[in-house]
Amino acid sequence: MGWNKALFLAINAPAHPGAWALWFAWVCAVTPPVVVPLLLIGLWVRGGGAARGGLIAAAVATIVALGVNQILGRLWYEPRPFMIGLGHRFLAHAPDNSFPSDHATLVWSLACGLIMTSAARRDTIRRAGWALAVYGVAVAWARIFLGVHYPIDMLVPIPVALAAGWFARFIRPPVDRLVLPSCSRLYETGLVAFRLPPTLFPRDR
Repeated sequence: MGWNKALFLAINAPAHPGAWALWFAWVCAVTPPVVVPLLLIGLWVRGGGAARGGLIAAAVATIVALGVNQILGRLWYEPRPFMIGLGHRFLAHAPDNSFPSDHATLVWSLACGLIMTSAARRDTIRRAGWALAVYGVAVAWARIFLGVHYPIDMLVPIPVALAAGWFARFIRPPVDRLVLPSCSRLYETGLVAFRLPPTLFPRDR
């Protein structure tokens, strides 16, 4: 047995895991598609105009990273652990390719994008990026614990996410110049049209 499967068995849940551990793992495993867009929306609304170019660049880089995942998945097929009877599964999942993890790539790519495009070391965007990176560790653990991924599926997204972060940093200047003004105008128009309260949705002008 290779190190990947051996490490999987060491992290994977036992046959009868505790209810709290199972609940916590389930929450971590399934929430990234909800947490990521909500975080972006919250940062967009509360972060102000100066931060929004970085949010767009980080979001674009994350989409590119997920595209890279599709290419990697075409190059290498790995059946999920439950498909070969390995370990215990506690999360419903289609019997498709395990490699690499889209969930880990989604979370860590956005985290790296936020960190690498933020202007200051201690601003809200960078802190959100670091918090998201820690959340990504929990996501990676949870999806192995619940039996739907191997450790290697979680390790490969790390360099992909780092590359996504550098890509976000590279594209931020043109995003600030060419994309952000139109997005900001559209956003401000929407705030006025829907009469959203300035106390919850601050205006830039």
